[in-house]
Amino acid sequence: MTVAAGCFWFAAVFALGFLLGPIRMLVLEPRLGPAGAVAVEAVPMLAAMAVLAPRIARLFEVPAEPRPRLVMGMTGLGLTVAAETALAALLRGRGLGFWAERVETPEGWIYLGLLAAFALMPLLRR
Repeated sequence: MTVAAGCFWFAAVFALGFLLGPIRMLVLEPRLGPAGAVAVEAVPMLAAMAVLAPRIARLFEVPAEPRPRLVMGMTGLGLTVAAETALAALLRGRGLGFWAERVETPEGWIYLGLLAAFALMPLLRR
């Protein structure tokens, strides 16, 4: 059930990010710049993660112990990285190098922080 919870965790948070992405790009970026837009988007993303993590864990009966909660988070993280990589390749024609390019920008560091929070939230919010 832990891996299934991780798959659902990925789907729920990725769907929210997919909905917020156009708002960030079309509304926030022109006004705040890339880093400001990602920082503003991070607030509802973190709030949703904090609310969803314990609920999804309970729904899938993931024990409130470190190992199963980390498996849930890391499963979600792996799926997120795979989906982001696939979308970058399909929609933008970019390869794996885009991950290295991300850490060269402030918004990339904010995004990496969100990924870390995503991976750890099932453990942190029991």
